Amino acid sequence: MKKILSLGLLCATILVSQAQAASTPTVSGVFEKTVHAFSQSHAPLGQIPASDLMNQPVVGTDEETGLLKVQTAQGMVLVARAAVTTTMAAAAPRETSCSYIGSLSASGTGSSSGFASKCKQAGH
Repeated sequence: MKKILSLGLLCATILVSQAQAASTPTVSGVFEKTVHAFSQSHAPLGQIPASDLMNQPVVGTDEETGLLKVQTAQGMVLVARAAVTTTMAAAAPRETSCSYIGSLSASGTGSSSGFASKCKQAGH
């Protein structure tokens, strides 16, 4: 009976840790062989190998700089978002009361540059 309970507890522990691992964002790709990194105090650490970042957890974003906080075997480093790809979910777009957003300018063919303005409030 103890063996069955122990086995059940082990299976439950494995399932919970897999679920937590799936919800923790990780570095899934790197664009160069090395990445410029910074310490938590924003001091330059130089280039670190991309392999040191791959599959490592992204534990947050530095509020001051917007750099990603990545936990590596050597400790926490800050890296630019543009240097890596992650499994982080995209942030939801900010809420707006606009019911229509017109383009800033249009070309001769009627297409725009992708920039928008001229918010028209709902009901106007």
